Amino acid sequence: MAEDEQRWGKPASARAAVLTLAVLLLIGLVAWLLAERNARHWALVVEDGMLSVKKGILFPIGRQSFKTDDPLLAQAYAPLKPPSSAKLEEERSFDDRAGLDQALYDLLASWARADIATERPEMAERALSWLARADKLAMLSSAQREDLKALRAESGFFEARQLLDKGADALRQARERLRLTAASSSSHAGEAGEVLLRIDPVVDEVYRAGRLLGPPTGPKSAETATPQAAPEPPPASAPAAPAPSPDGGKP
Repeated sequence: MAEDEQRWGKPASARAAVLTLAVLLLIGLVAWLLAERNARHWALVVEDGMLSVKKGILFPIGRQSFKTDDPLLAQAYAPLKPPSSAKLEEERSFDDRAGLDQALYDLLASWARADIATERPEMAERALSWLARADKLAMLSSAQREDLKALRAESGFFEARQLLDKGADALRQARERLRLTAASSSSHAGEAGEVLLRIDPVVDEVYRAGRLLGPPTGPKSAETATPQAAPEPPPASAPAAPAPSPDGGKP
């Protein structure tokens, strides 16, 4: 009888061990799947007034600020300060990077569009920074790519105006230095004078071209301001006819 109990007890204990091992393996598999899913998880989180990108870690729960050795990705997902008028959710979660990129683009594009609409130089410059960030997002939809092109075209007008203003300013500074050299006893005075004759009309043309695109980003200087035509003098009044003599004759 004791031999029968011993004989049947061994398989029972072996089955229990196998069952325990199977349960542990199943738990481990579930934990691994949860960790892998969490590692693919992304989030946009507002912290201390900054919008930050978070990424899940390879563990069933938990996340951290996104870190990478890729400089382009680091720029695309760096924390940014939203406009003061922006209304954002405290946290938005995404199951993949495409969802993150497309949501982030929607925010950047809306901010850029609002800044461009103001037509103010400082706001247009900020709009360009939003678009530069959006251009680094790799997982945009085709519709968003087309929208980005349209925004780039719209902002290109203001970007061109800024570049013309900067170019005109640089040319003005170059002209001033050439004038100083040309008027001196420097060995380069002759060269400076010759170059000055060539660039003098160019400086004024570049300045006027910038003015055609809108108001200047800075105050006009007295030397490059478009000269105002002198007002025409009023027409001379005709001499008054002499009064007739009392007898009706000519004077």
